[in-house]
Amino acid sequence: MFSLPRRACVAAMVCLTAMVAGCGHPPASSQNPESAANAFFAQLANGDPHAAYDNAAFGFQAGQTFDAFLSNARQLGLVGGQPPAWTRKDIHEKEARLDGRVVSQFGTPVDLSVTLTPEGSQWKLFSLRTVTGAQPENPFTLVGKGTGFNDVYHQPMPGPSQLADLVHHTLALFNTAIRSGDFHQFYGSISQQWKDGQRMTGEAAAGVTEKMLKDHFQGFTDQKIDISAVAGLPPVFDRTPIINQDGLLDLYGHFDTPQFRVNFSLQYAYELPRWKLFGIDLSLTK
Repeated sequence: MFSLPRRACVAAMVCLTAMVAGCGHPPASSQNPESAANAFFAQLANGDPHAAYDNAAFGFQAGQTFDAFLSNARQLGLVGGQPPAWTRKDIHEKEARLDGRVVSQFGTPVDLSVTLTPEGSQWKLFSLRTVTGAQPENPFTLVGKGTGFNDVYHQPMPGPSQLADLVHHTLALFNTAIRSGDFHQFYGSISQQWKDGQRMTGEAAAGVTEKMLKDHFQGFTDQKIDISAVAGLPPVFDRTPIINQDGLLDLYGHFDTPQFRVNFSLQYAYELPRWKLFGIDLSLTK
């Protein structure tokens, strides 16, 4: 569910929405992901957030400006805090996840979950999330997603061409918004249910404003990301499109452009006479 974070967190700026992961062969064994994560937090602990940011994955940097990263890291107390103690390690060939805890500059414990990906010959930090419960806190993933909703229309699944048109239309409007910095048209295209924070079933949802969308995707705008190349390509659906138990059309897939892969996860709520956007999550991989 889309919600404003109760406290500032790096996840809010990192995990949204614009991630660009490096590709390539896994690093040499001496360049292990745990060492890379420890180096990142050591730079923060030593008061050198610039080094931590500069040595993070390209996707980490593409999702936010340094100033945004610094502001959130300071608010969490990661700058000047203590190095992490890892409690869980899940390491694979192309991705590693580490869960653990740091003690902030303020003396309070902060539970974290980080992922790292290989770029060239090195592992680099790709995402950073705080953990406040059983799952990592990521308030901007699948922006607008609701829980427990049953769509009153029970619409049939759109055909392949309609699904492709939906994805192309959404990403074209999104690209115009991030290239111009003006989200007015994009905001006008989303579902009224998402805007109002109220599903047609009467269930409460999380509303969104134009400013929230603009602020959330500021990293795309600042990095001058351009995904216009998807217009001439067919979407590849990595999961079978479904209308989920919440009555939302759920589309998950990617486009392979000459510059990078555009990964998308989109949700739509039906509002007569068409499906309209109810959630969006995008990432880019080289």
